[in-house]
Amino acid sequence: MKTIQIRIPDNIHKKIKELAKEEGISINHFIVSSVSNEVIRQETRDFFKKASAKFDPGAFAEALAAIPDVPVQKSDRI
Repeated sequence: MKTIQIRIPDNIHKKIKELAKEEGISINHFIVSSVSNEVIRQETRDFFKKASAKFDPGAFAEALAAIPDVPVQKSDRI
């Protein structure tokens, strides 16, 4: 595990301290959790950006056309 030093504006530090206290966790845990969530968000964005680059509108239209035109089954209704 690595240790880093960061500079945080006073108002942000105050808010982090308040939020961590509300959650019953340490400031360190709050920051690690927040950074981890951002990493996951960016990885998810990159995944969908890569997946969407392979999107084929023709294949999509073909797949939609293959769906039978029948009423929705009762078990599929919300």
